[in-house]
Amino acid sequence: MSRRGPTNFPTRRLGYHCLKARVQFGWTDPYGFLWHGHALSYFEMSRADLVRGFGLPAQRLLEEGLAVPMVDVAVEYTSPAYGDDELEIQCTLLRPELPFPYLLFEYRIVRCSDAAEVLRGRTRQLLIHRDGRTLIRIPQPVREGLERIWAYLDGCPRWGEEDAGGAS
Repeated sequence: MSRRGPTNFPTRRLGYHCLKARVQFGWTDPYGFLWHGHALSYFEMSRADLVRGFGLPAQRLLEEGLAVPMVDVAVEYTSPAYGDDELEIQCTLLRPELPFPYLLFEYRIVRCSDAAEVLRGRTRQLLIHRDGRTLIRIPQPVREGLERIWAYLDGCPRWGEEDAGGAS
């Protein structure tokens, strides 16, 4: 399915990668809810878990002379999570129809006990040279790693239309 991503470039959403985690002690606010600021930590955990399996951890990108700064984040909270709740963090990397130097991830976090969505979101990272210069062409080893990720995600479970979309 083709759609417009946050950069207005056409993208395709594939399946999603899953990672289980718990709401850690101390990660709740005074009301007992998962503190909103930890959403990005869960995003990072799932994103790192996904790319690590395909040879693209942050260290590898640094070795390729790349930096990958975060340029856009959106989060939409839909239901609270509480201390020690088990969560399923679902993460996908959108596939651009044309090559461009962005990594567009979408996320859903679901409470395992009742399958209620806790939050959804998206991040956009820019691939650049470590010295800040614009990247004209994604290095071949990185491109090959991205292709392997997209092939993997193509065989993973997919969100229904009501579940998809990250945060607007």
